[in-house]
Amino acid sequence: MIRFAYGCIPSIMSLAFANTLVRRGGLVPTSILLSSGGLRFQKKRYTPAQVLPVFLRQFGARFTGYNVLAGLGGTLLPFGAPRGGLMSFQQLSRAYGIPLTVSDDFSGEKTVESLRRQEVDLVVTSMCDQILREPLLGLPRHGCLNIHPSLLPDFRGVDSIFQAMLNGVPEVGTTLHRTTARIDAGDVYGQSAFTRAASDSHLALTVKATAAGVWLLKRHVEALAQGQTPPSHAMDVTRARFPYRSWPTREELERFHTAGQVFWRAEDFRRLLRFDDPTDPTTRDVPPFAGEPLRTAAR
Repeated sequence: MIRFAYGCIPSIMSLAFANTLVRRGGLVPTSILLSSGGLRFQKKRYTPAQVLPVFLRQFGARFTGYNVLAGLGGTLLPFGAPRGGLMSFQQLSRAYGIPLTVSDDFSGEKTVESLRRQEVDLVVTSMCDQILREPLLGLPRHGCLNIHPSLLPDFRGVDSIFQAMLNGVPEVGTTLHRTTARIDAGDVYGQSAFTRAASDSHLALTVKATAAGVWLLKRHVEALAQGQTPPSHAMDVTRARFPYRSWPTREELERFHTAGQVFWRAEDFRRLLRFDDPTDPTTRDVPPFAGEPLRTAAR
């Protein structure tokens, strides 16, 4: 058995990923690391109260409101999920015996020592606002992995889904890659892509893309459990058609809205709360990993 920890910043999207990971993928983490201490923005960390006026000035009401709603959904689950629907992090912890660790520094000695005591073999992040560094990077024997919602090396950075929508790409991708000191630049272990529907919101695409990462991770973990070395290839960031981007600019946000793109729809939240299967039926492996079929919940 491969013992792994999952790390993220609490949000409705990371909560949906954790539910899919455990309840659909059958991958139960040894522990879940929840990032605390507020949001990291422009190399500074802000509490929720501090970041609100900063975001309003920088991005305007629509983008700020979306981020507030997404954050509240991950910490408070305020809408009252139906029976059998989305479970909170606390509910997942109780139901599956998963310890929750709240930490403002995953790479700090206190968190690393906790993971060392748990004898984790692997650390996995998805939708995480912390940049991992030593000694955490060198702790697990199978390394640290990240699930990034794009076909890397394209759209490295903070909000790859926003940039994909802004640039009108027809497919949205997911990459499972090794975490290194350089952001979104480690060796690639698997990639998948699905066709983007015109009606897909930012929230819907994020949930679909990260859910696809569950099946990439499951295949990787199963190979490790069988004593195999999962195939990988080095990432050449110089080949990116769409280079690294940080937070959206005001001009990009205006273009996004002018093009009729939206961050969320009410039905997106209803599907999340019902815990509908987020797998997009068009999901496929991307070469050079297309030799093995990608298992999804639909298969």
